[in-house]
Amino acid sequence: MSGEPESSGARPTPGAPVDGWRGRWAARARTLGGAARSRTRRFWAGAQPTLRQLWWTEEPATPVTTVDRRFPAPLTVPAQGQVYVFLVRATFTWSSDTARPELFGWYVDYFQPQATQRLHRLARRCAVEVPPHRPRELLTALTAALAADDPPPWTYARGEVTFACEPDVTVHLDERVRRLLQPYWEQRIALECERDLARRRAEYAHERDRATPPEPTRPDPVAPDRPPRATERPASTRRGPRPGAPVETFTPLEPLLPPPAPRPPPPDHPTPPSAP
Repeated sequence: MSGEPESSGARPTPGAPVDGWRGRWAARARTLGGAARSRTRRFWAGAQPTLRQLWWTEEPATPVTTVDRRFPAPLTVPAQGQVYVFLVRATFTWSSDTARPELFGWYVDYFQPQATQRLHRLARRCAVEVPPHRPRELLTALTAALAADDPPPWTYARGEVTFACEPDVTVHLDERVRRLLQPYWEQRIALECERDLARRRAEYAHERDRATPPEPTRPDPVAPDRPPRATERPASTRRGPRPGAPVETFTPLEPLLPPPAPRPPPPDHPTPPSAP
């Protein structure tokens, strides 16, 4: 074995210099490599959208809004005069998109007393000047106060958890005031029913008269050619005596005259003989 490297399997062309042959192969290799890289870039650019669809990506979690309704005990607020009260019934709608469902009820129980106290304070302020028999006025005033002074939804937060509360209120009478107003409302309802009944009867009578055709007028058989009179005197009207004429008098207390006597038979008729 000699120390010279073994020659490769490819043999150079006879008569060509060795350096020229290697240069041609190197140039061809660079050309093929550039073409392969350009094809690879084009293939990668075309396959990239398809590969993006196949890649595993975790989408961000969509926030879930949890909603719950609570019906606390009626709130008692004093009416005008501080003798009778109003009953304010409220419905609280709680919603949150940051609280976990398993902890939602705990947070609502935590914020419920604050919302109840907030509504109670507002209702007491509105009911001071309202008579105890007018719950509608208190409801109107309370609705206006909620829209102007303290508009819902009310926001409560604890740490990173945020809750929204929307109250819905109704106002009711005190039971003592209800018993006092019951006879008045019974009488009023009865009068309104009678009025509606009379109105409906009048409407039905009017519709019946409109639906019934009028009866045709019959001609006078005695004097068909007689022109109609301009004015007809009622049959019950009696004409009085003329001026200057004697007035007939009749006194029912005078005795009646006796009946006339029978007339004698005439003389040319002989009297028939009597029987023996």
